[in-house]
Amino acid sequence: MDHPVEGYFQELANPTGLIASLANEGPNAFLLRRGTAESAVSAYAGKASLILRVTNATGLRNRMLEQTYTTSVEEAIRLGADAVAPNIFVGSDREVENLHNLGMLKDACDEWGMPLLVEAMPVGGEGALPFEGPYSTEDIRLAVRVAAEEGADLVKTYYPGNPEDFRKVSGYSPVPVIIAGGPKAPKMQDTLKMVYDAMSAGGRGIALGRKVWGSESPALMLRTLKKIVRKRLTPEAALAQSTSA
Repeated sequence: MDHPVEGYFQELANPTGLIASLANEGPNAFLLRRGTAESAVSAYAGKASLILRVTNATGLRNRMLEQTYTTSVEEAIRLGADAVAPNIFVGSDREVENLHNLGMLKDACDEWGMPLLVEAMPVGGEGALPFEGPYSTEDIRLAVRVAAEEGADLVKTYYPGNPEDFRKVSGYSPVPVIIAGGPKAPKMQDTLKMVYDAMSAGGRGIALGRKVWGSESPALMLRTLKKIVRKRLTPEAALAQSTSA
């Protein structure tokens, strides 16, 4: 739920109530920027962990690849975060700066014992859009390995579209790989199948935003996804259990 800086999302206009309803479904953590983390702390404290987003690029810029660090590990500790999460774009014009900053962040994480979740994305080929792609499997695999080699405890990246290709990505990483969600899905079943296929191909978890809070029934979506990720139920079985509860 770190998207409000990118544009207007009606679902996130007043996020505290939404966070409270989702927290009751038992997610591991919320990925938030510090403004929402502070204002909505009563909605998730004691129910779910906080992963603090530490990089930012606003939707008013035409260079979304130019993320900058806006907070620190020390601030994450003050907020009670259980991990910090930067973006890195492997292959961008600012790759040298990105990797340097990631290394310094990792040093601070090690000093304070703070877990590091790196959102690692390749730049992609000609015509690729930031956060959208398209990206090749080879590029995703390399971006994930770069993050792992620089000390990520786990890596978030895009699902390449099928389990065979994702197995190539997860199999090249010495640390757990979790998948990002990307834009809203047309159908709930599309999201459930993507997650099931990713878990079957070596994925260790999910970090989904718009596909959860942007869905028609966020609580039902989260409840169903938990059964797929934690119990490895099929989408059909997970949805049946979620709707009968």
